Amino acid sequence: MKIMTIEKLRKEIKKQEKDIVKWLKKLVSYASENRYPIGNEGPAQKFIEQECLNLGLKTDVFLPEEVQCIKKDPSWLEGRDYSGHRKNVVAVWNGENPDSAKSLLLSGHVDVAPFEPDNWKICRPYEPIELNGRLYGRGTVDMKGGMAAQFWAIKILKELGFSPGGNVLFESVVDEEFAGGNGTLASRLKGYNADMAILSEPTNMNICNASLGAFLGEFILKGEPGMPFLGNVISNPIEGIPRVIDYFKKWERYWDSINSHAQFNKENATLKLLLWDIDSKISGKFAQMGSPPGVKTSWVVWSYPGTTEEYFYNEFRGFWQRVFKDDDVLKFFKFEIKPSFHYIRPWETKLESPGLKRFSDIYRCYLKIEPEVTGANI
Repeated sequence: MKIMTIEKLRKEIKKQEKDIVKWLKKLVSYASENRYPIGNEGPAQKFIEQECLNLGLKTDVFLPEEVQCIKKDPSWLEGRDYSGHRKNVVAVWNGENPDSAKSLLLSGHVDVAPFEPDNWKICRPYEPIELNGRLYGRGTVDMKGGMAAQFWAIKILKELGFSPGGNVLFESVVDEEFAGGNGTLASRLKGYNADMAILSEPTNMNICNASLGAFLGEFILKGEPGMPFLGNVISNPIEGIPRVIDYFKKWERYWDSINSHAQFNKENATLKLLLWDIDSKISGKFAQMGSPPGVKTSWVVWSYPGTTEEYFYNEFRGFWQRVFKDDDVLKFFKFEIKPSFHYIRPWETKLESPGLKRFSDIYRCYLKIEPEVTGANI
């Protein structure tokens, strides 16, 4: 095994900089969009698989639903379609002493969110270009840039003659966007696990030892369907929705005020709320001109590590029950709260973790600056 020095690594990375960017551009050019419940990760995954094979790595390619008993796991998300070659790619760089040395997993997802709204100004989504030291294109940040960094770390070290002590795993999973996770779950259940995992999502170069979770659901404001003939007054939920939105902002402040976490202590590290869709139509049914039976508002609420589903929904439903009891307008309506997808669970690696300490030492040594260890904020 050849001894690696920081100077040698810096020199080699600089030497191959153009090839790294070229490789990333190629990966970005694949429109590996996740358009729930379907996706188009196949061509990009074939590219990654071939590149791993070219390095002499052992690869495994599989559909999430092919993993034994995965659909019985509580973290499995129903309703996803894995036809069209939506397969995980896992590559293994075998270590010299896998039974005694620590193993490492470099994890990333190849799917990207759809490119809409189509307000792209600098380039087309899948025709990446470089401008003023930046690379533009869909997925350059989330998270093909990180995947390129992981792949080329293995490639450069391998070409320099380095041999790891423990196994190094590199995975490109499918179906992360739209509250996914089945791709990652499939790799874990199939046995591709390690002593430490590094996820190369964008972090502003912070070391993030914790991540927020997210609850996703629908808030349905129910009124009286029909037309207000002959002076009759009916409760139109469309007219009540502005008040619901105002209360959602109050909920956001309330939820943030009753929760805290030591790793999320920056000024802007508050628990956010996102309202992302409002709809008064029932799918597949004709909509008559009149007051709709209900208006659905889709929401996302983020949570800190340690938050349980029971705690959240007790607080959330209790808040709205108080609102509808006391508000002079909303008391004439009814509401329903329906979870959608599943709870995206937060996670945390303790600050005293040996792996985290070692990673911080490497960061400090290579970049010559003190790392900031913090929670990953969206």
